[in-house]
Amino acid sequence: MKKIASSIFLKLIIVTLFITLISTIFQFNNIYEKFNDIEEDVFLTFYNGDIQLNKMPKKDNEDNLGFDYAECNNGASVEWDYKKWAPIVTNLTKSKTKCNLYFAPNLINNYIYEVAEKSSSELAYDNTSDKNLRYIGSSPRNYIDIGDRDSSNKPILWQIIGIMNNMIIINKDGTISNGKSLIKIIRADSIGKWSWDSSANEVNYGYGVNEWSEADIMTTLNTGAYWNRESGQCYNGSSDKQATCDFSSTGLTESVKEKIVKVRWNTGTVETISYPSSPIPKYMYEGERSNHHGKEQCASSGGNHCNDNVPRTTTWDGYIGLMYLSDYGYAVGGDVRVKCLNYDMINWDGSNLDCKGNNWLFTGANQWTITPFSLSSYANEAFYIYSGGDFDSTFAYYAYNIRPTVYLNSDIKIQEKSDSNYGSQSNPFVIEGVS
Repeated sequence: MKKIASSIFLKLIIVTLFITLISTIFQFNNIYEKFNDIEEDVFLTFYNGDIQLNKMPKKDNEDNLGFDYAECNNGASVEWDYKKWAPIVTNLTKSKTKCNLYFAPNLINNYIYEVAEKSSSELAYDNTSDKNLRYIGSSPRNYIDIGDRDSSNKPILWQIIGIMNNMIIINKDGTISNGKSLIKIIRADSIGKWSWDSSANEVNYGYGVNEWSEADIMTTLNTGAYWNRESGQCYNGSSDKQATCDFSSTGLTESVKEKIVKVRWNTGTVETISYPSSPIPKYMYEGERSNHHGKEQCASSGGNHCNDNVPRTTTWDGYIGLMYLSDYGYAVGGDVRVKCLNYDMINWDGSNLDCKGNNWLFTGANQWTITPFSLSSYANEAFYIYSGGDFDSTFAYYAYNIRPTVYLNSDIKIQEKSDSNYGSQSNPFVIEGVS
């Protein structure tokens, strides 16, 4: 009798423990599901400038409103899905998060996204983690007039590389804004052939130092003759050789400076360009955003080509840079795009795919990029786009074509035109306020 009672009591304990366990799991799952459903607790308020709207503007609204930016509390942020025309709230950690979404008319970002929806021949998303939208092909309609004028009042045109996501902006008060989507543009024409950097004869053999934050051309573009729209001295040879550079009619005007934004540029490099690294555009993009720098392989080897004392960095805060190698790679379009994006860029010159012929950034001339090159016994080389169509690295003192590259303020608006040829070289996009 005692054994039976004991057995029944044991079974009751087991059943009770089982029910308690199931109940605990059920409660945990409820909490987990509630946490995952936290997006339902996000409160969105919509604005057109300072005016609060009753609801979110429709995709094709009469006022031509497009998404501008968002402000959220609790550390949350908003990414805009232009295809679905909906906000995606990220970094949610608390319920009842509030986000204010601001819309504005005629934003150029919105226009570009609309073009991308209608045509895949001129614009395409890249296969990076940032999912940038880029102009592609041999002759896309991506010319833009931002108000630059030469001495004869002729527009100095730029070309839109694309919309770059997850950008870091350095505000004028020194604060930082993360996760912004910005228009990236490049001068349509070269401003001349100049050294990336040069150095005294006893420093890296006089061939320059491959650190962008202290490069001679960086100084020219951001604080020197080009920035100040004046004549000056620029470097164009080894051992600090200089020549007169006159940007008095082609440098940046004060009105244009107001349209560009200071950002954090990635100035890292790839660890190697030999197999099996396979230097395709995506590999180069990841290298540019890595912690590898131009001197890491020769830091302990010494030698006349590697004896500078310049600290290396992999980011730089500034206004004007140069294109990335990945910008060049991702600009390829046409029927060969998919194959070219998976083909070594270092062999594009000899490829029968004609990657260069389907790439608007290819000019048939040597062009410097912003990216340094790390080599075992050299700290004075950077990457450039070779006149034949592939890329290579060489000493920083060489005088190659310079095409300034900048990011536009996110509130830039475009003049409305119904012309199907809008954006072409003969009929470029025009920023509002530019006549």
